[in-house]
Amino acid sequence: MSTKPTFIKGSVTPPTLIDSENSGVRASSQTKGATGKRKVAPQRSEVWSHFTKIINSEGASKAKCNYCQKEFCCDMKKNGTGSLKYHIGSCKKNPSNVVDTSQGQIVLPRKGVERGEGHLSTWRFDQEACRKGLAQMIVIDELPFKFVESKGFNKFMVVACPRFHIPF
Repeated sequence: MSTKPTFIKGSVTPPTLIDSENSGVRASSQTKGATGKRKVAPQRSEVWSHFTKIINSEGASKAKCNYCQKEFCCDMKKNGTGSLKYHIGSCKKNPSNVVDTSQGQIVLPRKGVERGEGHLSTWRFDQEACRKGLAQMIVIDELPFKFVESKGFNKFMVVACPRFHIPF
């Protein structure tokens, strides 16, 4: 073991002692704790800002949603965080998933699109305008009022405009 410090001309760092016998022991003792186990790794997934990790009475790792309080399995080796990521996107109480109904959607009208004359515009859902359009369709096409109660029309409206409440 060298106890004599080595000076290098022009060096600004202070000289250090090199302990060749104990250098390996120090490095390994820093990575292991007092019990000889590895350090706990920090949670790397962004889902943990939306979930709280808990351990239930059986000792299984669970994740509890901070918004709707649902519990999900989240064992590192068995489950992972895929289901948690999916839940964040579909959680009804998650404030980032709230849809602003007052904001319009960008649409490209059908008129003139084939000739390249189309222009972008915005569209907003309006229950009253849809109701008036339905009433005009019934009057113009001389349809029975019972037409809006048919299963086929209801299925069509669910696909075409799911937010429209059909008046009976």
